[in-house]
Amino acid sequence: MTKLFGNLTTSTASKRFLLLLRHYGPRQTLSVCAAMADDQHIRSFDHWYGVRTSGHVELSETSFDPLRLKDATSYGPVNAWGLRKLLRILDLPASGAFVDLGCGLGRACLIAAEYGFERVTGVELAPELCKVARDNVAKCRIPRAGKPPINIIEGDVLHYCDYSVDDIFFIYRAFSLDFLLTVLAKLEARAAALKKPLTLIYTERLGWPQSECVSAIAKDGAFHKSYAGTIWGQAFFAYRCGEWL
Repeated sequence: MTKLFGNLTTSTASKRFLLLLRHYGPRQTLSVCAAMADDQHIRSFDHWYGVRTSGHVELSETSFDPLRLKDATSYGPVNAWGLRKLLRILDLPASGAFVDLGCGLGRACLIAAEYGFERVTGVELAPELCKVARDNVAKCRIPRAGKPPINIIEGDVLHYCDYSVDDIFFIYRAFSLDFLLTVLAKLEARAAALKKPLTLIYTERLGWPQSECVSAIAKDGAFHKSYAGTIWGQAFFAYRCGEWL
């Protein structure tokens, strides 16, 4: 079970399994386990697209700025099939520009490109993750005719948000609560400066002990929930910011 839940100890993994079973029932728990097994062992997305986005990476094991580790979480991939289905459900305009804040190895960017967004960007501070993400972009088996440019930027998310002109912002459990609150404030400021509404997609594994971030977004009056649901063990939340404009 330890391997199934990434880098967790046997005790922690067992507690998480029981927590999922108690709060979400056997069906949702099995969905989470199946998704984790796929990411950790089967790696169906990677085999299908010819890339390397699965697994778990501790940022402390990279050259990520040590002073920024308190603001970030470890790398783990979003469930590919869950995100793909979510984008179909949201039915966002393909003319929009998509950015993954804390993109890791770039899986969400590849799915966004497959969806057909006009422009796709990933922002990541860890140089090693950026390098692999760029390799994945180059190798990914998405038909060139339908593949928009994917730009992987090695840089600070906060600096990027100050100048972003994107329409859809994606975050997968990438930041600490305090850092996320700063990101939200910057997105609200950008919506006002650009005079256009923005879409925020926030996601985390079902039952992951970071739901305080979900609560924080819900309490922020600038973000209005448009979707909440669980797909393949992944909890997804979509919000609109700037609807008053």
